[in-house]
This record gives sequence, C-alpha cells and structure tokens, in this order.
Amino acid sequence: VSTQSTWADEPWENSSKQQEFKAVLFSLCFFHAVVVERKKFGAQGWNRSYPFNPGDLTTCVDVLANYLEDRPKIPWDDLRYVFGEIMYGGHITDDWDRVLCRNYLSYLVTQEVLEGIDLCPGFPSPPPLSYKDYLTYIEETTPGESPVLYGLHPNAEINFRTVQGDTLFRTIHELASSAAGGNANTAAEKVRQTLDEIMSSLPEEHNLQEIAERLEDDRTPGQHVFYQECERLNILVSRMKKSLADLDLGLKGSLSMSGAMQQLFDDINLNKVPESWSDVAYMSMRPLSGWFQNLLERNQQLLNFTIELQLPKVVYISFFFNPNAFLTAIMQTTAMQYNYDLDQMSLVTEVTKKWPDQVDAPAREGAHVFGMYMEGARWDVGGSTVEESKMKELYPKLPVMTIKSLPMSKVDYKDLYPCPVYKTQDRGPGFVTTLHLKTKYPPRRWVIGGVALLLDVVE
Repeated sequence: VSTQSTWADEPWENSSKQQEFKAVLFSLCFFHAVVVERKKFGAQGWNRSYPFNPGDLTTCVDVLANYLEDRPKIPWDDLRYVFGEIMYGGHITDDWDRVLCRNYLSYLVTQEVLEGIDLCPGFPSPPPLSYKDYLTYIEETTPGESPVLYGLHPNAEINFRTVQGDTLFRTIHELASSAAGGNANTAAEKVRQTLDEIMSSLPEEHNLQEIAERLEDDRTPGQHVFYQECERLNILVSRMKKSLADLDLGLKGSLSMSGAMQQLFDDINLNKVPESWSDVAYMSMRPLSGWFQNLLERNQQLLNFTIELQLPKVVYISFFFNPNAFLTAIMQTTAMQYNYDLDQMSLVTEVTKKWPDQVDAPAREGAHVFGMYMEGARWDVGGSTVEESKMKELYPKLPVMTIKSLPMSKVDYKDLYPCPVYKTQDRGPGFVTTLHLKTKYPPRRWVIGGVALLLDVVE
C-alpha cells in the first residue's frame, strides 16, 4: 500500500497501452516493496544494506511509460537491464545481491505478467483496475506479513527475531557494565579468571623452521596451505601472549594501565574478541569464550598435520584462516597433474552420506572436507539434493563433501544450484567461493530464498 501510495491516479491512466502498462507497473511496485522490506532479514535478505527509495521506483515507471509508447513490442530484456543494472542495480555493490535482483526481475518483469502470475504465494497479480480499485485489492488480498512473501523460508523470521533479541540484550549488558562503576572489583576478578584460563590454555607457536625443513622444496599445494595456516596462527598467538602478559602486569600493579590495556580489559569483561586480536585472526562472530575454544580446535588440526605433514583424511575447511587458499590448492594439484590451465579450472562438489568418523581414507582426487552449514534450506541426505528447511532448523550441517576440480568445459552445470559460501552469518565481506549443489527445483528458488553455505555459525 505504501508503494502504491507514491502516486494518485497518475500515471496509472495516462498510458495508451493500459493493459500492458498497468500489469507491469503493479508487478514493478511489488518488486520495489520486496527489495525495500527484505533488508530486515539481515544478510539472508541482502548481503549488504542499500538505500533503495521511492525515487528508484518513480524513475523506473517513467522509463516503462516511455518504452511502451516508443516501441511496438515490450522490450523485456531492456526493461530488466534498466531496472536491475542501472536504477536499482546502481545501489548494489555485492555480486550475489546483483544475482538476487536479476532473479526477481526475471520472474516479475516478463511476458507472463500480462497473463497473470502469482507475485508470491497467495497473492496473484490483478487484472487492469483503477487506482482506487488497486488499493482495495491490495488491502483485501495481500497475505499476512511473512518471510514467504519475499521468497524466504519461515525460519528467516525466527532468525530475524533472534538477532534482534541478541542485539538488545548485548546492548543492555554493555550499558549495565559501563554503569556499574561500584563493581570494579567484581569486573577485575572476572577478567583475572578469564585471563588466567586463556594464558594457561594458549597453544605454543609452531616451529616453522622445522616444518619447512621437513617439507623441503617439493611441498604440495595442500601442504603449502597448511604451512601458511601455521604462520597465521603463530602471528595471532604471539599477539595474544604479548597483550595478555601486559594486562597481567597491569592488574598486578607492575605496569601502568595504558589505553590498549584498558580496552583489552573491557573487551574481556564483556566477553568480546579484542579488536587487536581480530585484526590478525580469522573472521568470526563468536563471543570471546566460544572464539577461544574454536582457536584451540583450529590449532589441533594443524598439530595433527605437523606430525606426518600429510593432509588429514577429512579437512575441516571451517578451521582455516583462508579457506580460499585450500580450494585453490585443489585446483592447482589437478592442473599440475593433468597439465591443465589453472584459470580454466572449476570446483566440482559431491556431498557424501558420510560423517567424518565414517571416512576411512583420503580422497583419491581433491579432498574430503567438512564443516559447512546451510542457511535458508537444507541438504537432503537421502535424496542428495537441496531441499526446503525443516521448521526451527536454522543451520543444518552438511555431511562430508568431496571437492574435486575439472576444466570448466568438462563440467555439466545442469540441475545445479550455484551456492555461495561465506565465512560467517554476516555473509558479504566473508565470501569464499561458489559450490554447485544438486537441486530438483529451479536454482532461482534458492537464490531468492537466500540459500548459502556458512563455515562458522553462532546459534
């Protein structure tokens, strides 16, 4: 209704092609309402926030009117391009958000709109009406507010409300901690306990020189990635040791509390990962307690590697600082083995029916990987395909995946959904790669549903 109220009777009655104009205009208004409201679902709605506004819609309406008057046939491709790449697309900076926009328009701005389509479940497009009748139709026919209106699963509402609640309680906790000046002793005791726990459990740095000598010069791409991960972990552990040692001396009174030490104190008190650590760490949305436990798990995979310097039977890809590097290593290995050009290689994904403890040996080609969650849908193990989510199952985990590499010319992309992979629930900044998963539905269904794979999830 808000979108329709942008105008009075104009421009509804001005076009000489009333049926075509009103049908496309109504569909365009629905598109505008969806892209504006979809952002409330966070990263599952849009990877990034965009300033879509009524001006985008009015400009598109002017373009529509001019195109209909000047052309004998409706130039559908031109309209979709202007709407999706210039007007609304002019705001979009994320590649996958642009794909989402195109998929909406590929359904809402087509010849079928003239014959009547379901704009969303339970909301068919109306026949040509007057402006007032359109408003009445909207008020009487529009389904109740639900993620389904936007092509999302109802679970998106649960996720949206959960994030709202978490944000509210986190803010209250931070304000309460800031205001509780009289409880300084309690805060100091809490920080001291956490500091001691971290310092006592902090892993030792890896002996990079020894690892390099054992690897020699003929290391494989996979071994090189694991070596780089050891380097990155050493940098993080070194910074943590230094800052924690300084704070320990500050709490004992042996050093004056600097601004950096006070910030570290406040972050530990609030169970937040200090910025000085996250600057050299892996991307994560976890609180400090869960983040540190995850650090120990990541280090354990590296320790296991350093024993024999062989890749594990199942690689926990979610434990990498840079998972892109490992996926590139898979392509490099295949390209070197068969003398292919690296820039012509593509990843091929097979989701198995096994879990890590059921895998007996490394993959003959590529690698067995584990540690991915799906948001917006689920993986049907029995049917080996992407399927609708189950209610209240927000982040179902995928079984072990075998990821191989083939030249793009040899990959059959039919009945595959190009699923984006992200490091965290924040999506956009943490894009990793695209993995093609089997689907019995048109891929557009999953694109509009915001379906993605995530490497790290905080529930």
